[in-house]
Amino acid sequence: MGSQGQATAQHDDPDGATAPSRLPHPRRPGLPPSTQVSDALGRAVNRSSRLDTLTKELRAAGGQGRTSSWLADRLGVSARTIKRDVMALQQAGVPIRATSGPQGGYVIDPTGQRPLTLTADEALAAVVGLQAVPDQPFAPARSSAVAKILRAVAPERRAEVAQLADRVWIRPGEPPAASDGPIRQVLTDALRDRRVVLIDHGPDDRTDAEAGADGAAAAVTATVQVEPLGFAHSRGRWFVLAWSRDDDAGRWFPLDNIRAAQSTHETFEPRDVREVFSPPS
Repeated sequence: MGSQGQATAQHDDPDGATAPSRLPHPRRPGLPPSTQVSDALGRAVNRSSRLDTLTKELRAAGGQGRTSSWLADRLGVSARTIKRDVMALQQAGVPIRATSGPQGGYVIDPTGQRPLTLTADEALAAVVGLQAVPDQPFAPARSSAVAKILRAVAPERRAEVAQLADRVWIRPGEPPAASDGPIRQVLTDALRDRRVVLIDHGPDDRTDAEAGADGAAAAVTATVQVEPLGFAHSRGRWFVLAWSRDDDAGRWFPLDNIRAAQSTHETFEPRDVREVFSPPS
């Protein structure tokens, strides 16, 4: 295994227990896949590529502009689609104006307002927020909102945002609880960079207390090597979905039971989080 030292975070352990122990697998909250959001992200990425090309063509044309028929031929779509795309870009802040006359078309106003830009993390936070409340009053507008958010990200980062957003599962109807900042950040960075993490975790008090004969969970801490695959929120708790190298299986680790997390220099090959965990329908 490669050397450690990329990043470290830890909880204070009030019991001071450090003896390693193999713990039983925690119960799976049974979280359904967010297929609706995944489909919306896929469509948004495809449309964003076309909108980028449209914007570049108009900027390259300068004050001369381009007609809707020219743009339709260039992008392989209908003139009606070009009109809808132009309206979407205008709503997103791109200063496009229409010119009249026989050679009328669309022109980007060089003195207009610059469009909004977002970092990949900012866009990811916004998309996950939309995913958290799928039954909100304005849910039908979610797909268009996702598309606009992705257009505000650098083109080379959009696929990354879509892929990471699909690895955060939130049970509908449950407001997400707060999760530990430093440990969560180590795991988030490791998920993005595909790095192995060493975690020290205690027993799942809620699960083990129910299973124990005396109703008390053992105060032990186990250190395991994991490959972070995603996050899930269910029943009032955050979990990191990870491939445990010690167990050679996928496991749900409650974030509030992780005492410390240390990123290493070792990377891992990506796994399909849905195949590993296969939540029951």
